[in-house]
Amino acid sequence: MNALDSPITQLYFLIEWSIRLAALLIVPLRRPPAAATAWLLLLFFLPIAGLVMYLLVGRPRMSRDHSAKIARLAETLRPITSHLQQAAPHPRSEMPARFEAVDQMVRHWRPFPLFDGNRIELIESLHDFGQRLIPEIDAARDHIHMTFYIAAIDSATHAIFDALQRAAARGVSVRLLIDDFGSKKGMRKLRKLRQHGIELAQAFPRSKLPRKAARFDLRNHRKLLIIDGQFGYTGSMNLIHPEFRPGLSYQDLMLRIEGPVALELQAIFAGDWHIETGQLLEVARHFPIPEPAGEESCVGLPSGPEYPEPVLQRLLLGLIHASTERLDIVTPYFVPDESTLDAFKAAARRGVHCELILPEQLDHPLVQLAQESYFDELLDAGVHIHRHPSRLLHSKVTLCDGRLSLVGSANLDVRSSLINAEFGLLCYSRETAERLATLIEGYRQSCRPLVATSWAERGRGRTLAQNLARLTAPLL
Repeated sequence: MNALDSPITQLYFLIEWSIRLAALLIVPLRRPPAAATAWLLLLFFLPIAGLVMYLLVGRPRMSRDHSAKIARLAETLRPITSHLQQAAPHPRSEMPARFEAVDQMVRHWRPFPLFDGNRIELIESLHDFGQRLIPEIDAARDHIHMTFYIAAIDSATHAIFDALQRAAARGVSVRLLIDDFGSKKGMRKLRKLRQHGIELAQAFPRSKLPRKAARFDLRNHRKLLIIDGQFGYTGSMNLIHPEFRPGLSYQDLMLRIEGPVALELQAIFAGDWHIETGQLLEVARHFPIPEPAGEESCVGLPSGPEYPEPVLQRLLLGLIHASTERLDIVTPYFVPDESTLDAFKAAARRGVHCELILPEQLDHPLVQLAQESYFDELLDAGVHIHRHPSRLLHSKVTLCDGRLSLVGSANLDVRSSLINAEFGLLCYSRETAERLATLIEGYRQSCRPLVATSWAERGRGRTLAQNLARLTAPLL
């Protein structure tokens, strides 16, 4: 009997080809062409294994509970956004004409006003963050709100958590939202904070219940901290020891923000807290009348599953197109989509000095291989690449023409564009841009430039691995 005549074999072929044909109808829907092509290739060559992967991470599926709250989020937060619009001071910053298109995009996207009257400080280490933060926690009068992707009580953070417990003991409302996946290793200790009066919630919690089930890799990747609605922090820093992964030391950046824009951080926290707990913050209590503290004009831009567009990715694309002199990008993960890659190369070819500052060693080998697969064409286009040999640069900074700056939690990859909940702060003042330029120069001095001739001498095996990893780039 021919093996192909076996009913089991025939059923197997029927299942495989049913998967392939169904994929042609389903996969391209509402998905970038590169991502759709990658999924179709996987499903064509490995139908059954590919289907399992697609069901796990291929669909932007949220739980029904989350979806229902997100569908009503804009209406739920309307009292907050209306309050912010009424409180908005008139912005004073004047921008060069070439940035008008970027500002127009921002006006279209932003749920919040452009606030003037802010003061921004740069904090470059967890130690400095704690030294600045602990006295402020001890002085808090009403509330402390925090969102962190990774949080853990360890040797580097215990003093911060001790201060939070002291605040809760004297009647300050302390709320901590952590990502269920990112903070899973420290969850047991974190749950004990509830015994000390700290409210703890988990973002995108894993569940076997159908109503609460979602794709397992949804992440709240934001880093936000707000005290009394008057000042706050945002950036890329997690609340964990910078060497929490053996062999790696993370280098991060946090912004301390004092002034009206702190209320935008509060509004983002309010939305996240409502989605996970069903509770809504009181407007009068948590959104005081803003007082100016400096000369910075800036706006907070959230992006993620609860928003219809990949705002931060589109903003980055706009900054690249608007640049005429210099473009500096610091990011740990550079796995761009085709439009961003083409825009970056085109900027270098039209004479913009483009620099990309990356870590030499990443914490995800597949992502590192995919990232390295872009280096040849970037170097050919004239992009300058610098890599830090000993620190995992985890800061996310874009500086355009020494004037517009974007700092936040989003990496330059598909995950941050389409899957993660992220936050970025767009700053308009020259002073903040100059401080960030100094920071970037410090990174550059510690980095090694990537030279095209020496890079071309890498082994064929490494090149093959990089090219294969690039095929997965739309899925990373």
